[in-house]
Amino acid sequence: MSLETPESKLKSKICERLKRARQEAGYSTAKSFSERNNVKISTYALHEAGTRSMSFEIIEHYSQLLDINASWLLTGIGPKSAQHTRRVPIIDWNEVPLFPKGILLETKQYTYSDIDLSMRAFALVVQNDAMEPRYPQGTIIIVDCEQTPASEDYAIVLPADQKTPLFTQLIATENELFARSLNPLYETQNLARNTKKIGKVVQAKLVC
Repeated sequence: MSLETPESKLKSKICERLKRARQEAGYSTAKSFSERNNVKISTYALHEAGTRSMSFEIIEHYSQLLDINASWLLTGIGPKSAQHTRRVPIIDWNEVPLFPKGILLETKQYTYSDIDLSMRAFALVVQNDAMEPRYPQGTIIIVDCEQTPASEDYAIVLPADQKTPLFTQLIATENELFARSLNPLYETQNLARNTKKIGKVVQAKLVC
């Protein structure tokens, strides 16, 4: 007898929500949805059945086709309708200091958020394991530049002696500022007081 893992339970819930959204959108069968939206039926059927994993890009694609909120499909939390979400550009790490000027946003991929964000919000794809296990490599994080991170917040900062921004948990004392990784293999860094706090990480989307 096999035991259901937390990962398989999560996948099962996503598949249940996908099926429910498909039916509520008027597609009585997986085949009718696939044919109408030019989606390969064998692939979609496996996704809905939970026998094939879905990347976040695929989840967002299905969400767009069904006009639903991708975060709701992933978690079951937040508004179900896509009309209550907003698009956030996924930019490159070396573009963070330039945002929003000097970036061709029309060439970027977008993710969706259902929380209250300023217009100066962007998304990044985590590129290493420094913030595991909470933020594995490949996680999409959403950063709001209008929200100043406080001590123990997760943030994007730009140390004065670096060109590439850093994703970290900020730790502030009366006289010092630190960048702490969640992965114990990485050491806590002492940051200069003139380190630029670019924005607070306000949402994360795990790849399934």
